[in-house]
Amino acid sequence: MKSPNESRESIKAIFTDPRIPQQIDVTTVIMDQIKQNKEGFFVKYKVGILVAIGLLASITTGYAAVQYYQLKNPQGEVIYQEKDVSNANVKIMDKPDPEMQAFLEKQWEINDSLQPGEAFAVYIVANNPKKHIVDLSKPFEYTSLAGLREKLGDQAAVPEKLPGDFVFLDGRVETVIKREYKKEVLYQQAESSKKEYVEQPLERTNDMNYADINYQAGEQSMKVRISNFDDVVGNTVYMVNLDKQKKEKVKVGQLEVLYTEEDQGDHVYKEIVWVMETAGKKVEYRVSSRGEVLNKNNVERFVKAFLPATK
Repeated sequence: MKSPNESRESIKAIFTDPRIPQQIDVTTVIMDQIKQNKEGFFVKYKVGILVAIGLLASITTGYAAVQYYQLKNPQGEVIYQEKDVSNANVKIMDKPDPEMQAFLEKQWEINDSLQPGEAFAVYIVANNPKKHIVDLSKPFEYTSLAGLREKLGDQAAVPEKLPGDFVFLDGRVETVIKREYKKEVLYQQAESSKKEYVEQPLERTNDMNYADINYQAGEQSMKVRISNFDDVVGNTVYMVNLDKQKKEKVKVGQLEVLYTEEDQGDHVYKEIVWVMETAGKKVEYRVSSRGEVLNKNNVERFVKAFLPATK
């Protein structure tokens, strides 16, 4: 995945021209992860290129939430805050036009063909009047905790077990990608080859963009997302339907943690999130599950699982 601060367009461009691919996981609670250099838009939970339009259609354009939630460090500084996406001052689109949809579908097709760890700058010829170059990548995949820990180094803490007998199942790591390519070269290659698209491999850095880890206990699962939060503008995360979520701040020692519940009909979604400094950078930890496994009374146990020194 590209370096968030260097490679993303402004948030308005994302919504006014969705041909620019956004790697978004449409959960009913939050949008997947994008850091914006100009307007601080940060979307959560990336799992691949999905239709951004499907997400946007669920947003009520006439609603402007004023409520927000903040977490502060011991010095009283805001290190994390959530606002409803309606406060992001973006244009909401109901559905893609056929050209836009075709362009997105070609990206999904290409992305599905990638191997774990691969990253490319891709120029797709058809349905791309503005000649956008898109970055497509697939995270590194691990079924071994040792391998995942080796990849992350000291950038994040990944426990083997979580409270409730949850054990490591598998994980993925996306690192920052160097966007080093020349558009004109790709344009020329496409013209001379007459191919549907042309691509150029991109180099990765060792810097973590995010890591997704799955834990299992019998038939129950728990998900952990660890993200580089160091350059998020305004420390702000924009949420979908923030007014439908119940939130409460919990203290774990000097650490502030935000606990969230949302009734999703057949289950209650539970989530905790906190930000702390790891290896000299701000890192966001987000743990989520369904049912009663995670609740506001055992938040401390889950947080401390990621804080070995405080056990």
